[in-house]
Amino acid sequence: MAGALAMVVPSLPTLAILAIAALVALFAVRPILGWWLVVLAYPFIYLQLFIGETINVPYVDLFAMLTFTGVAIKALLSFRSGSEGGARGRGLPLRSLPGLVPFALFIIAATLSLMNVEHLALGVKYLLRPLTFFYLMFIALPVVVIDTPRRLFTTFRLLFVVGLFAAAMGVWSLIFPPEPGVFRRAVPTAVFGTTPLGTNHNLIAEVLVSVIPIGIILAAFAVERARRWYVVGTVALALVTLLTFSRNGWLTLAVEGLVLLIAIARDRGMSWRRIATLATPAIAIAFLAVGLFSASTIAQSSNLNRIRLTEIALEQFREHPVVGAGVGTFIEAVSRDRWYIADFGQPQEAHGLIQKLIAETGALGLVTFFALLASIIGYVVRVYRTSAIAEHWRLILLALGCSAFGSIVFQLFNTSYFVSKLWLPLGIAVAAARLAELGIARRTEEERRA
Repeated sequence: MAGALAMVVPSLPTLAILAIAALVALFAVRPILGWWLVVLAYPFIYLQLFIGETINVPYVDLFAMLTFTGVAIKALLSFRSGSEGGARGRGLPLRSLPGLVPFALFIIAATLSLMNVEHLALGVKYLLRPLTFFYLMFIALPVVVIDTPRRLFTTFRLLFVVGLFAAAMGVWSLIFPPEPGVFRRAVPTAVFGTTPLGTNHNLIAEVLVSVIPIGIILAAFAVERARRWYVVGTVALALVTLLTFSRNGWLTLAVEGLVLLIAIARDRGMSWRRIATLATPAIAIAFLAVGLFSASTIAQSSNLNRIRLTEIALEQFREHPVVGAGVGTFIEAVSRDRWYIADFGQPQEAHGLIQKLIAETGALGLVTFFALLASIIGYVVRVYRTSAIAEHWRLILLALGCSAFGSIVFQLFNTSYFVSKLWLPLGIAVAAARLAELGIARRTEEERRA
């Protein structure tokens, strides 16, 4: 009986393969479904699928891979059949993706760094994922999938829900702190015994600073009753960000506010002197708050940790200044520092994007990576400044530009440089700029015909 049942019921690996094939087929037909799962899972990189003892994949990466595979298969089939309704009709030619050339140059720089890697197989694995992975999944994929304003706004609403969930975790931790003590800050909390957002207070702040500009968009375009709730929700996100006592979060909020102030003021013809007069007090308060908190005993351990990690990064850079010590080698270098392990315990990633790049990819990787970031932000800004752009697109791109730029600023002092938490806001900004650009082209063509 058991033998007959085993012949009828597939084994677990077989069921897994069938489930993956079914999801790829579904996402090939309806890629937006996979994309919505990506958005809902995007900050929860500690929520992972474990396969055996050696393989673990964050669900956001898994959803992105399955959706990307479905889109690629559909594009291939459409290309072979010559269908204009497939990927060629709706998709985006690869050569027109913003940042593609500097991304290719960065991958070349990262590949050159492999000459200094002790374990080549691990270096190649790191080169493929996360380095090649982040651009394909979180820049190229959203540009192809978010092909209508309706899908763009659905993405905004899902992001806002994610932000509210992260903020609710922070509020819960303030009411029911995970550790006893007088000092309380908003931190991620466990959900059914798991910590999908991690445990560090910065992990809430880095989500909220990306979502707050999205709340501004939703409030601006909502009907009156809904607008109140979006305003209240956005203010709540900002307050929880402050209550994380994340210095990164405070600085990023100040930078985003400054970008908004400059853009709006320049649109209204305000002089740079007037802008500086308005902005200086807010910036001074932000830096004063960060400085005072940095000098407190609570922040001293974090300061020493960051200083030592920076010293290790500079040591790697001095040994290999051009191409770096090799991608994926920083944690290994920290683990060899016995004084760091004695003082701080487990080895950690470089506390900042620049330190990570100069340590692992050297000057060549640093220059090409920032060229990639500059080309993406530059594309959004270029479309935003186009004279023919509609006013509603200007507001959307301004807010998304703040979200993307704020995400970059945050990672100058944090560790999420090659994952969805940095790149998904950039990809959404690029997708929105692409939609605005297509709208300009259509309106120009209609005017020409008229």
